[in-house]
Amino acid sequence: MPFDAPRRSEFARAVVIVSALTALHGCASGGTPLSMTTGSLPSVTGYAEGNAVMPQGYQISGSTENALRVTATGSATTPNERLLKIALARAAAYGAEQHSKSFRTTEPAYSVRCGKTSVVERGTTRNLPPTDYRVVAVDVTFNKSASTDPADRPTKQTAADLLAEIQAEQVPQETQAALAAQLAQACGRSPQ
Repeated sequence: MPFDAPRRSEFARAVVIVSALTALHGCASGGTPLSMTTGSLPSVTGYAEGNAVMPQGYQISGSTENALRVTATGSATTPNERLLKIALARAAAYGAEQHSKSFRTTEPAYSVRCGKTSVVERGTTRNLPPTDYRVVAVDVTFNKSASTDPADRPTKQTAADLLAEIQAEQVPQETQAALAAQLAQACGRSPQ
């Protein structure tokens, strides 16, 4: 029995949505699935833009002509060193996009963001598995000309080098588990 035009349109839309969800599931954070099974560890954060809904990744704020702040937010299993690479890679790439030749950063500021463990809905408390994050922030200034100052880094080469490192980097499962336990303890919870 052939589809009529409205049903064909609905079917095509459903196929597009399922395809998009499948792609998101399989390709998030460098090919690591977004979802987790009960008791599993969250994915190590990859080089991607974060936002209010999906905070993992980099975000740029306070942008002026030649200065800004780059913040990298990562899962409990993401090492601070990797988050710093993500922040620096984005800073370098941003500088290259703005035709700056070099950039310099302040010392990184490390922090944690502890997730909620429960919510109250209609008078009933519901327990939640907390989602904790590691956060690294750097303030960045750019220079339109090349610099010989050792504190300055070239934008294009730094971006290329750091992106290659991030892509090639593997974080062993035992390291991920230790990082997740460490962050749970920092948030005042016993590791699961």
